Amino acid sequence: MGALISAPVACIGGMCASCVGSCAVGALCKCCTCRCLASPFKTNVLYCLILFVATTVALVLRYSEQDMAVDTWSTPGSASYTLCEGGRCEGNWAVFRISFTLSCLFLTMLFLTCSESKAAVFAHRGFWLAKVIGVIAVGATTVFMPNDAFAYYAWIARFVAPGFLVYQVISLIGFGYSANTAMVERDDQAPPAPLLCISNSGGNVWKVANLLLCLLLYVGILTGIGLLYDRFPQSGCSFNPLAVTTTLLLVLLNTALSVSSIAPHAALLTSALVSAYGTWVCYGAMAAMPYAECNPLANSPGFVSSVVSICIATGTVAFLTFSAGRRETAKMSAKEVATNAGQLAPAPAAAPAAADAVTVKVEGEEAREDPLDEVAPQSYRGYYFVMLLLSFYLAMLLSNWGTAADGEADAELLNGSYNASLASAWVQLTSGWLCALLYLWTLVAPRLLPDRDFSRV
Repeated sequence: MGALISAPVACIGGMCASCVGSCAVGALCKCCTCRCLASPFKTNVLYCLILFVATTVALVLRYSEQDMAVDTWSTPGSASYTLCEGGRCEGNWAVFRISFTLSCLFLTMLFLTCSESKAAVFAHRGFWLAKVIGVIAVGATTVFMPNDAFAYYAWIARFVAPGFLVYQVISLIGFGYSANTAMVERDDQAPPAPLLCISNSGGNVWKVANLLLCLLLYVGILTGIGLLYDRFPQSGCSFNPLAVTTTLLLVLLNTALSVSSIAPHAALLTSALVSAYGTWVCYGAMAAMPYAECNPLANSPGFVSSVVSICIATGTVAFLTFSAGRRETAKMSAKEVATNAGQLAPAPAAAPAAADAVTVKVEGEEAREDPLDEVAPQSYRGYYFVMLLLSFYLAMLLSNWGTAADGEADAELLNGSYNASLASAWVQLTSGWLCALLYLWTLVAPRLLPDRDFSRV
């Protein structure tokens, strides 16, 4: 009797196990092929997740001073010995190896998706298991590569990484202009768009919100500049007054021009965003100074500071990855819509079917359609070029721009910061200046070059 009961149960269990195993194998095979296509949004999220994990691992290895190498010995006179000034940058080699691995991934994807084709779409949105295995394989290979190879890579990254900062600054200015235009258009459309639960019968709600946002940003900017003057030493350190004063002057200059008749096309919201960015990077530059006489934060290292720095760094990289990817995806989507609209044409009338023609439709036939027919040809060279720049920038961001500790103050500050060095301070301050000056050019360029049409830029 027991056998009669247990036999069907065992049979059902075997059938369930076989079904689950078949589904798992099918899903695994699907992930290895182009049939496992993620949406553009999910694709961006997956790449953001890859960079987030890579950044976390790089920071943990850096703070634990693990170089992720089989042989870390550097002989005097070698490239790695010179870069580290005698071997005082333990942990940076792990950052360089992980950055190199990401660069290999995005450079390969750049070549695979540079031409506009359906294959580029599947390479971009599919083959996720193959991508992960490739990243792990390249990362494992770098363990056996000498540090000298990554010393040369660090030097290349020093010159390539600023390209991402330029891209970031240009994107910020463009976002400021587009956000201001979008808010104004919501009031000007018929009927005016409401703001959350606030009705907009008068057509001024979005303009008021725009003005309040500008006011809030400027209050924060002026408060922040005041705190920088108060908290950071201004005597005995020429860098601090230079950074704060130039930032304040650029804020006042751009704001004055944006509300004057010299730049009627300007937007106060854009000026506020650019000024807020400049103030923030000014603080970042002063906080990155590795000398106690310039930076009051230099004497407060510790485990908590290290954890906070890791969280800030990983959050920053994740945000930069997601926002950059979203911008490039939006550009490609707009281009695809325009291309499809241009290709739309009235289809020729189909010939009437013969009276005796028989059409047979097999059930499930639509589900077996080739996915190549469901996507339009597209190129992702812009997306992966930005990701490649971000990979180089990651190497510099997490390694103090490839510089070694210099003196007692450096050693103390580096214990609690992922981005503290003289080079890092100047790079951050320069990026704020660049953002303000580029925005200044957008204000005065139409006045200086009246014969040129800037509406297409």
